[in-house]
Amino acid sequence: MKLLGDKELVALQRRVAYYRDTTAYRRIFLYFYPKALHFCLNYLKNRQLAEEAVSDVMMNLWLLGKKLANVKNLNVYLFSALRNKALDYLERDKKYRFQSELTPDIVSDLKSPEEAMIATETVGAIVAAIDSLPPKCKAVFTLVRELRCSYREAGEILGISENTVNRHIQLAIGHLNKVLKV
Repeated sequence: MKLLGDKELVALQRRVAYYRDTTAYRRIFLYFYPKALHFCLNYLKNRQLAEEAVSDVMMNLWLLGKKLANVKNLNVYLFSALRNKALDYLERDKKYRFQSELTPDIVSDLKSPEEAMIATETVGAIVAAIDSLPPKCKAVFTLVRELRCSYREAGEILGISENTVNRHIQLAIGHLNKVLKV
């Protein structure tokens, strides 16, 4: 789905809050769903649980009704709610803590089996390196580098300062350079 500007997102948010506009809600849902699912997968390591967590948070967004109009930054609100929901799921049911399958999109675009194998190995090494980051560092890295949140938004979502976000990014890049020997 194409990127929504801040003004367009706020307009959709208000249409959902004041008019219970299902079309606006659907656009918000479809816009956030892929990023939200990816974010939850980083915590839960189980696609089914991640989908359930995202669905719960998105349903709660609809249930907010007119209170949704008071949300100043929908991106921060949703990812904070997603983090909290994922942590609740982890605490409630620890038996679902296993790795989800990785299917890199770039592998399907390659022409030869050799290129696909090399790409799979490369993606696997990158994913393993990211997974080896400390949990908070990994969460910051995922928000900033993969989900394209600003340092301020990542800090608000995780309850840390922008400087701490910056430090986590520096540590993550240093760790990844060392592990991947870039």
